[in-house]
This record gives sequence, C-alpha cells and structure tokens, in this order.
Amino acid sequence: MRVNLYSDTQTRPTEGMRRAMAAAEVGDEQRGLDPTVTRLQERVAGLLGHERGLFLPSGTMCNAIAFRLHVREGGDEVVLDRTSHPIVAEAGGPAAISGAMLAQLDGDGGRFTAAQLEEAVRPPDRYLPRTRLVSVEQTTNLAGGRVWPLEQLDEVLATARKHSLRAHLDGARLLNACAASGVEA
Repeated sequence: MRVNLYSDTQTRPTEGMRRAMAAAEVGDEQRGLDPTVTRLQERVAGLLGHERGLFLPSGTMCNAIAFRLHVREGGDEVVLDRTSHPIVAEAGGPAAISGAMLAQLDGDGGRFTAAQLEEAVRPPDRYLPRTRLVSVEQTTNLAGGRVWPLEQLDEVLATARKHSLRAHLDGARLLNACAASGVEA
C-alpha cells in the first residue's frame, strides 16, 4: 500500500469510507449530541493520551486557535520552520488572530534541531518579542512529507521545557507519520 505523507487532503475516500460517511449517525454537534463526532474526539484523545479531544473542521483553524490559546497579547513570538503551514499556507491567519510574531527557522526538510531552537530563544528584554511557543509540523507537508524522528522531537521539546515554552504539534498528517515510522501517536 502506498502512503502519501505529503498531504492530508489528496487521498480519495474508498467506497467503504463513503458508505460509512453516508450512514453515520448525526446530531447537533454544538450541543454535544452528535455521537459520531463524540466518538471521534474520544478516540483521538485516547490515541494521543489526552483527557479530551476537540474536532475542528480544518487544520488551519486548529493552528490558529492553538496559537491564540498558547500566546499572550502584546509581543509573544512563535518559533517554527520556514516551510510550515502557518508561515506559507494559512494566509497569515495564525499570526493575525494570535497577534504573535512568527520566527522562522531554516530546518532540514521542515525539521529543525534543538540547537536551532536554543539559538532562537530570545533573552528577556522589554524591546524584544517574548519567545513563547514552538510549533512543529508532523509530517512536514511543504518540505516533502518528511517524518520528524521521535528522538529529534523529544530534544526540541526538552529545549522548549528548559525555557518554559509552550509546544504545538500541527498533526494534520500525524497518523501518516505513525504509519511510516511505526511509532504510536
């Protein structure tokens, strides 16, 4: 079976998938009454080891909301690869909605190192943006669908924790990465 790690939108649903969508039980999702959405949220939360999940209709919306929740108003900065979606494919939405500056790292195939993050973290200074959030994209869509090795992610997260940074995973293709690497979500 061929796995497309480049995109989460180019795969065509099979007939079985289409039948499942057409037959899915539905309800008012805004009131928590859609059993299909509720099961999806619970399943993904379980896969990722989280207490709860939230379904959003697009990856762009997920990134924009996550950035806004992670940063404070007035001078925070997000560190991410220059080829990541919030930089090149989301029309500036995450920056506009969160009010954050986006600091671009020049990673290898969309994957930067802990040393690059360490160098990018700004010292406290009232005239500089506050480095607040690090964002990684798994897989690296516009950098060819490369998978971040778990060890490299762990090193980046350790550096983020060292500096009390928050971390965001743009995981639109996370399960593609799991299929390619054999590492659980």
